[in-house]
Amino acid sequence: MRELWTKIHRWVSRREGLDEGLEDEIQSHLDLVVEGLVERGMPLEEARARAQREFGGALRIRERAREAWQFGRLETFFQDVRFALRSMRQSPGFASLVVLTLALGIGVNTAIFSVLYAVVLKPLPYPDSHRLVKLEESTPKAAGISVSWRNYQHWSEESRAFESMSGFVMQDAILTGRGDAELVNAASVTHEFLPLTGWQPYIGRIFTSIEDRPGAPPVVVLSFEFWSSRFSSDPGILGTSLTLSGTAYQVIGVLRPGLSFLPRPTAVYFPLGARIPQSTLRSDHQSMRVLAKLAPGATLERGREELSTLMKRLAKDDPGPEDDHRVTGRYLDELAKEGIGPTLWLMMGAVTLVLLLACANVASLLLVRSSARSRDFAIRSAMGAGGVRLAWQMLTEHLTMALAGGAMGLLLAAACLKVLRRSASSNIPRLAEVRLDWHVLLFCFAVTIVVAVLATLAPAYAIARRDVASVLKDGASGSGSGRGGNLFRNLLVVAEIAMTLVLLFGSSLLLRSLMAVEARSPGFDAAGVLALELQLPRASYPKPSDAEQFYSRLLEAVRAIPGVLEAGLTSCPPAAGSCWDWWYSVDGRPAPAQGEVPLSLFKISDAGYFRTLRIPLKAGRAFTGADQATSPKVAIVSETLARKWWDRPESAVGRQIKYGGPYRPGDSYEIVGVVGNIRQMALDEDYVAEVYLPLTQRQNPSAVIMIRTGGDPSALTSLVRRTVSALDHNLPIQSLLPLEEKLGTTLARRRFSAVLLSAFSSLAALLAAVGVFGVLNYWVRIRRKEIAIRIALGASPASILGWVGLHASRLTAAGVALGVAGGWFASRWLSTMVFGVSTRDPQIMLIAATIALVVAALAASLPMLRAMSVEAARNLHDA
Repeated sequence: MRELWTKIHRWVSRREGLDEGLEDEIQSHLDLVVEGLVERGMPLEEARARAQREFGGALRIRERAREAWQFGRLETFFQDVRFALRSMRQSPGFASLVVLTLALGIGVNTAIFSVLYAVVLKPLPYPDSHRLVKLEESTPKAAGISVSWRNYQHWSEESRAFESMSGFVMQDAILTGRGDAELVNAASVTHEFLPLTGWQPYIGRIFTSIEDRPGAPPVVVLSFEFWSSRFSSDPGILGTSLTLSGTAYQVIGVLRPGLSFLPRPTAVYFPLGARIPQSTLRSDHQSMRVLAKLAPGATLERGREELSTLMKRLAKDDPGPEDDHRVTGRYLDELAKEGIGPTLWLMMGAVTLVLLLACANVASLLLVRSSARSRDFAIRSAMGAGGVRLAWQMLTEHLTMALAGGAMGLLLAAACLKVLRRSASSNIPRLAEVRLDWHVLLFCFAVTIVVAVLATLAPAYAIARRDVASVLKDGASGSGSGRGGNLFRNLLVVAEIAMTLVLLFGSSLLLRSLMAVEARSPGFDAAGVLALELQLPRASYPKPSDAEQFYSRLLEAVRAIPGVLEAGLTSCPPAAGSCWDWWYSVDGRPAPAQGEVPLSLFKISDAGYFRTLRIPLKAGRAFTGADQATSPKVAIVSETLARKWWDRPESAVGRQIKYGGPYRPGDSYEIVGVVGNIRQMALDEDYVAEVYLPLTQRQNPSAVIMIRTGGDPSALTSLVRRTVSALDHNLPIQSLLPLEEKLGTTLARRRFSAVLLSAFSSLAALLAAVGVFGVLNYWVRIRRKEIAIRIALGASPASILGWVGLHASRLTAAGVALGVAGGWFASRWLSTMVFGVSTRDPQIMLIAATIALVVAALAASLPMLRAMSVEAARNLHDA
């Protein structure tokens, strides 16, 4: 231990006085030996010579002493670092190019990995999150059906495969009485929910089972973010009353910060059991889903089988229209990354190719540099330096540059993350959690080390294969200019072109797919339309007729705004997905089996909706003022539904369609019209069956008012807001956007993937161009004398150009051929992300190959011009 502290002290003191003390020690030892020999009668000079022979080389003794007295390997390492820094100062251009190239590769990799880790790899912030599952009901024809309250009660009480369960309903609430009305995200949850997710109160408490029953006093728990932003973190909020959707709730607690529940952040939590009457039937659904935790050792498959067996028993004990319902479930961590996981893995693969391109460029640059320093390495080897020592010094030098590139890459990654947060789709889960935390820093450090090692392999191998004697001869080839070095650099160029082509092909596929989606007819005209989304609080509009009267007044007022051409209403806007689907049946057809009842989307609309969006009427009529609540119930169906049952759309007019099908209660509606299909599920999805019901006969508190304008729809937003406020100043506007902008968000993920991959492929093309230029430029430089001889023998500039161009063409052709094969192979991972185009489209591959050829040609043009400008006389004279 004492020896260790002595070494540390000497190392910290930077060897102060060490060399002088060592010299004195050696001299004292020699003097004592000489003195002894002289005393025994040996002449002084002979005694000195003998003492020196017996002592050995003083230089070797000094080195051994230093190794014994200090940390020799550490001292050597710092010597190599200082040498690397001096080399970088002596060649700032070369060092800057290497550092910048590595910064680009490491930076984009770090940025994408940070997103991948936060969204896909990072565990959810709940205890035992790997055991949390989301449960829903299903039938042989449909999945994702909400769970009825009665079924949930049986599941919770009788299941043994699940440790605990909680029902939850995602909803909206309107905060009034505290300034302007505000629409907030809310969730009604059972009392097990907050303990199940491990959430604890920051102040106050969470609600109990007593408050989760019908008739209990209304209470609410706030999220930390909502409390701090809306109420300025006022601890006095506890015990006060908040009016939410017309009901006064007592605030009993605020949750700890940083908690959220997928799929969206929630501001307030209500007890769900207090809102559901005990008389609820087993077939009554409340849009409820179930969050459950598997028991230790249990599997999701076992849990599904257990609950499905329970559902079969309930079908016998309490028969009804849902006897064929079973249970489906998904792990919560799978749902969190659904849809975005494959995209992020694809992006990670793309930036890995970019990093490999950067490594190839750096390896090529370092190989050229090692060729220029071949005599230096040969001299060191001749003086006794081993191959391992030279390789270690080279690795230290490259690691120093890689660490500088990694540090700059971190800065680039931070900037990239800011851009990603602004440009990425808002529905990418957990994007706000992306940080350059220690996981990301560790990844960046590991990538930096790997890059340094990979960049050292080629130069170290070239040095190990050199012939020291031939290198020391004047005019001998360097270590990297021989056939092996040239072959390696050529292979790097081929690989760079191939990887660039793979990225260009992938990005071209996604861009072409995005163009195909955007060019696809949605079935309506969104240009010049403003979409106003509202949700009426039931407390203010308790009767269905209240909602109908309010929307009728609002439509009349909106149509009176200057610049408004038409206005209409729907309960579910286009491309918004399934807002309301249910079973149905048509008259004149045999009753299907219970598991074969068809599904359709149901929407509430008025006649102005079809005129506003210019949805064509294919047969029959639109809704009219005669379709009142007391009139016969009518419906309009989409062309897809009509053609499913009848040969011609007009044959559907006059037929009856029953809501709920033959096994569920529901009204029958006469089909009075057939309208054209629209893209309801998404702009990149096929048409589905739709049924439109008139606002006067079926009301809904939520609605979207479509407003067609004569110009820019954004110019009327303020007037529309004032119109809504004039009718009800406590009614918040959920959304007010041009319909084209609203539709654009449905393609946000597709656009995000296409733009990001295009950016990476552009970066890859730039790196490939640098690589092609560097290799060809070096190839021309080492062949200046050969080119001069050709010119002296009568070769024309065109023949020199053709000779160099032939070499460049061979490399490019090999790279393109390899890239085409790689592109075909990699395209299978794009199959789920591509729409309207084949993943092996030859035209797209031709476009990508053409871009790669153009990039290579531009990069090769300057070396080819340099080859033509070689002066024969000067180069032959220097020879």
